[in-house]
Amino acid sequence: MAAEFKKAFISVPKRSQLLRCSSKRIIILTALSLSLFSFFTFPRWLQLSQLLSYRQLSFLDNPAQSAPLPPLKFKRDGTFQLSIFSDLHFGENAWESWGPRQDVESIRVINTVLDTEPATDLVVLNGDLITGENVFRHNGSEYVDVIAQALSARGVTWGSAYGNHDSDRNLSPTEMFEREKGYRGSRTGRMVSGEEGEVGVTNYYLPVWSWDGKRVEMVLWFFDSRGGFRFQEEVGRENWVHPKVVGWFRETNERLKREYGGRRVPGLGFVHIPTTAFLEVQEEAGVGGRKRPGINADVPVSRQGGGWCDDGTDGEGCEYGGQDRDFMEAVMETEGLVGLFVGHDHGDTWCSDYAKKERKVFLCFGQHTGYGGYGNWIRGSRQVGVSVEGLDLGEMDTWVRLENGKVVGKVRLNPTYGGDEYENVEDEKTHLPVDGESADTVEE
Repeated sequence: MAAEFKKAFISVPKRSQLLRCSSKRIIILTALSLSLFSFFTFPRWLQLSQLLSYRQLSFLDNPAQSAPLPPLKFKRDGTFQLSIFSDLHFGENAWESWGPRQDVESIRVINTVLDTEPATDLVVLNGDLITGENVFRHNGSEYVDVIAQALSARGVTWGSAYGNHDSDRNLSPTEMFEREKGYRGSRTGRMVSGEEGEVGVTNYYLPVWSWDGKRVEMVLWFFDSRGGFRFQEEVGRENWVHPKVVGWFRETNERLKREYGGRRVPGLGFVHIPTTAFLEVQEEAGVGGRKRPGINADVPVSRQGGGWCDDGTDGEGCEYGGQDRDFMEAVMETEGLVGLFVGHDHGDTWCSDYAKKERKVFLCFGQHTGYGGYGNWIRGSRQVGVSVEGLDLGEMDTWVRLENGKVVGKVRLNPTYGGDEYENVEDEKTHLPVDGESADTVEE
């Protein structure tokens, strides 16, 4: 393949010939040159040309010099849809054939979901974009390019909440963030100052305006639950939302309430590692059946503060330190916050209602999206559909779009959720295909 690309590069016409070309041909040649640039500058073992289509490779403009993104808005009919991609886990074992093939399949899943969910207004990358322990220092953050180019080529924008595997000895979440912000489509923010090893990186919010831009109708909150290891150190990072971030959340929420005229603006939250509240409902609510459909294979839930002591050390023998309680209390105190969405546990895909002190919040897992990471549960993406009217009533629709195009687990999260019955979700598996074959699906 390298020889073919080199031959194509040598045969590029001279400048005098290009001047006589039509504008259409110039565009094609520019795309080819950019494709060649990607191939020779990106690690050869990854072979980006195999991960992205020609159309995607030709999208490599200079987004950093583009105009600012327009604000997020509800559609004219008052609806807004999110596609959540959880646990993509790019970059595993690039020195073996199956590693890059996993990444190819992960791109296929992204494309399939977006092909079948054309109403998507925002993509959420809910943690573990990269498997940090498997990448090299010189190229770890470059896997961000693969994801960003796939999304940019479709004209969609996205916001990220980094996960525990997005920080490791050879992978810096700050470098990931800086690389991601080189793409115009990234709405990912960093609103809490501090070292990445302390407060994390992706702590921010995004307002979503009415279709006419006159007022904010929803706030999307993103939190960094940290975990993993500190960059260039053999030191574990705390796996919970930092208290400084919780303070910022409370203060910002109060400020926004004043700015919006005292209105209770509805909101959704995104964080990678589940809180203990998810474990509580797993143990008590009967998740995974017809009333709260979804796969419930990761038992118990792997929660924030898990494996840490209550004094903040990760000493042996400590099961749970309780450090996520303050964050969950802040979530429950936030009037209008309707749902909290997580990833991390690849074998859990359910939603449940969670009530404390007369306040109810819906807790939802995503669907394992990437072919990297543990487990062979069928890949897909949790979809969230909201409307201005529904949010005012504390309601939203959610479903999972699978890699085979099917929809499962479609429910309405409303005051009667947990009592209503829905169709069961089958425990399907997909496996990495052999070259030339499609992913096989097995029901268990």
